[in-house]
Amino acid sequence: MLAPVFVVSGFVKAVDPLDSMYKVKEYAEAFSLGALSDDWLLLFALLQAVAEFLLGVFLLMGVYRKFVAPASAVIMLLFTSLTAVVYVNGGVSDCGCFGAAATLSNGATLVKNIVMLVLAVVVMLGRGRFVCNISSRCRWMVTLFAVFYIASVEILGLSHLPVVDFSPYSTGADLRALTQGVPDEYRVFYSYECNGDTIELSKDEAPDSSWVCVSSRSELVSKGVAPLIGDFSIIDWDNDCDATEEILSDSGYVCIVAIESVETASVSRVDKINDLYDFCIDNNIPFYVTTSSDDEELALWRKRTGAEYPIYWTDAMVIRRMIRSNPGMLLLKDGVIVGKWNVSDIPAVEEFETSPTKMPDKISGIIELMRGWLFWVALFVVPLLFIAIVDTVVSRPARRAVAEQSNPEQTE
Repeated sequence: MLAPVFVVSGFVKAVDPLDSMYKVKEYAEAFSLGALSDDWLLLFALLQAVAEFLLGVFLLMGVYRKFVAPASAVIMLLFTSLTAVVYVNGGVSDCGCFGAAATLSNGATLVKNIVMLVLAVVVMLGRGRFVCNISSRCRWMVTLFAVFYIASVEILGLSHLPVVDFSPYSTGADLRALTQGVPDEYRVFYSYECNGDTIELSKDEAPDSSWVCVSSRSELVSKGVAPLIGDFSIIDWDNDCDATEEILSDSGYVCIVAIESVETASVSRVDKINDLYDFCIDNNIPFYVTTSSDDEELALWRKRTGAEYPIYWTDAMVIRRMIRSNPGMLLLKDGVIVGKWNVSDIPAVEEFETSPTKMPDKISGIIELMRGWLFWVALFVVPLLFIAIVDTVVSRPARRAVAEQSNPEQTE
């Protein structure tokens, strides 16, 4: 029970390192450690994901029991203590146990951690009864695979984009539908009086002229559904208007370059952004650059990059959820996200002109497969099964030799 929780928790943190860093930063601020730099917080988030994942794999395979069992108990004691303090004092919106894949309240997190702490203590006390699924001579293969697997996921998430996008802004998301939601539905009743008598009628029923309406009340018929994305907004300060509706209602391609902060943004691909802006203007493709920076910072950005495009405003938290890159680019078509790029992957004009999504159909299918969680589950399970088979083949002669030495008469 502990193993899959640790494996899943470590994976979803590793797949989106920046989201994990934002959550660690939230905890740091809650415990008055806000002076720590983002680099240190990111390093801590990366190491935490690796530690949880490796513990889960080692528990699953039954290896390194003298170390893994007490380490699991210590980590769960630490997590439970932190969530207990947060539950009492607040300061953190959700625990971040499962990254952007799932959100748990602080109360639910505390209950989960208490249960896992009990399980971890049971495992620690009973570590002598571990079932070792891999022999000692092949456990190095499990360690090497687990480290390579989780490190690859983290490197891909940092240098490009998360291999599995759990955010509501994933490729294929329909922003029109996600930003609308369903409003509450009410039925209105009216009270009428005539000659001392009172009746209550619905809106569709109308009394004759002798009845006088004296009051009304509304009754909830069905509870609405809040939009999954309720804060998506792109503001045009220059013209004092909201450009969100214009962007989502466009039936063609719409290019959005999101820059959380121009002060810390990478300038390695600014020439590509400038060239794409010129291309979009020439081909009547709406091009929006949006940021949370102020006017003074924008002036410096224009001076550094030679930017001529208009710049809009979006809240920093919205940009963080939109894309894990600073800057990053989204491509919309008919309100649907059809492409997302890290700053290092932003396509050149030639590539964009040939294929706006920068991927031929066959390659696009492969990429879509890799972005699904089933692919990464298979990539995790199949190698472990292969290692177990190899271990069985390699260890069989050794086990037979031990059996012959311990009971030579029965062997004969």
